[in-house]
Amino acid sequence: MAAISAFQASSSTSSGAAGADNRNARRIAVVERDPDLRQQILHSLQTRQFAIVECANATALYRNLLTAPCDIAVIASDLPDDNPRSVALHLRQHSDIGIIVLDAEAGCHGEADSYHEIADACFAKPVDLDGLAAVVTAMHSLQHHMRAMPARAGAGQPEWELALDGWTLRTPEGASIDLSAPERNVLLRLVNTGAGGHPVSHDSLIGSLTSDVYDFDPHRLEMLIYRLRKKVALMSPLPLPLRAVRGMGYLCTIVRSNN
Repeated sequence: MAAISAFQASSSTSSGAAGADNRNARRIAVVERDPDLRQQILHSLQTRQFAIVECANATALYRNLLTAPCDIAVIASDLPDDNPRSVALHLRQHSDIGIIVLDAEAGCHGEADSYHEIADACFAKPVDLDGLAAVVTAMHSLQHHMRAMPARAGAGQPEWELALDGWTLRTPEGASIDLSAPERNVLLRLVNTGAGGHPVSHDSLIGSLTSDVYDFDPHRLEMLIYRLRKKVALMSPLPLPLRAVRGMGYLCTIVRSNN
């Protein structure tokens, strides 16, 4: 197994510990078997003041995350010991880490489309380093925004409204968020079945997305909700009023619009 090392952006100034601590809070895992490409990505992201954890395989990633949590993982599709789908699903279950896949076979066998289902972003190889750095920066900013929302949320209980036809979610501030068909189906099920403060089971929510709940990957539901939260975070300083109820499903306090 390849050696693993953590790198921080270098600094020739002595502005000191505060700057270093800030970089430590901007940690990105790069999981790529090619050491040359890892170094290229490392140098590109270091110019944006990110600290990089280099991993040659998935095993190294898991080992590093035990001691050095990361905000975003950049994962190659051709790892020697695992595939990005398994890695992404594992990370999704246990963290809110952002996931970017580097697709070694973009355009072949529809793989790029399947990676878009499990990742927040996908880049074809050879990698556009400037584009990757820009996406990592944007994702990190969004994560910071989402994690800070509970502290900014007011103490009151503002109403979120789902349009009668289910295609639009209205925030307490009056912003309108257009929903995709899967998002609409899930929110309609949450609002209708969960009226009165009742949790809605995972199976019920999956049933709003497919007629065959037994042949549906339940992690796709988690990813749909994860992305919906991110979409809402771009439009409102308040968090989406949807929370997981351990062992049961999800509880939602969105109401149906009266007009």
